[in-house]
Amino acid sequence: MDVIRTLLVDDHLLFAETLAARLSREPDLEILPVAEDQTRARTLLRALAPSVVLLDLVLGTASGLALLDEIEADHPDCRVVVLTGVSATDQVVEAVRRGARAWLPKAVDGDHVVRVIRGVFRGESWIPPDLLGHVLRELTAAPPAGPPDPLAALTARERDVLQCAVNGLSRPAIARQLFLSPHTVRTHTQNVLGKLAAHSMLEAVSLARRYGMRPTGS
Repeated sequence: MDVIRTLLVDDHLLFAETLAARLSREPDLEILPVAEDQTRARTLLRALAPSVVLLDLVLGTASGLALLDEIEADHPDCRVVVLTGVSATDQVVEAVRRGARAWLPKAVDGDHVVRVIRGVFRGESWIPPDLLGHVLRELTAAPPAGPPDPLAALTARERDVLQCAVNGLSRPAIARQLFLSPHTVRTHTQNVLGKLAAHSMLEAVSLARRYGMRPTGS
């Protein structure tokens, strides 16, 4: 059983410690000390190498988006779940653009937080259904700067992996579908993200659909 090292970054310590106590009951979650600000978060990221970070967007007077950028740049193997009281849809879009794998309101129950942590660890994404349509529309509203067809830069196998993602398959399911190892799928996924200048597979899928890639059979 994989152990998911999970770091909570939140300046509301009562909330964070209560949630940490709930999450610590799960045998596959290792809950790291709570980081109440960006400085503490940076220290723990370097020292403890968490697999998943639960990140609030308001950290005192600082923005969690800035820390999200740092995590994406300096800790590319770490998945970020935004867990926040901020409800503005433009912030959801911006967080996804910058690499967040999931967005959760703080009012969500602990069982759902556990499911999302496990999902993003497996390479999945999660956006509340009532926000998902808006997020996808914003991400695909205009073609990004670059070549007319950015998908042309992908190899045949990278396109296969992206097509599977467009079909809604998780990373383990892609490995089974294409008869590849999980490590190979991860490598192809990273190549796809780099070539498309996408921060997450959700953004890559949105871009692929913008340029005409559709779920198989649709």
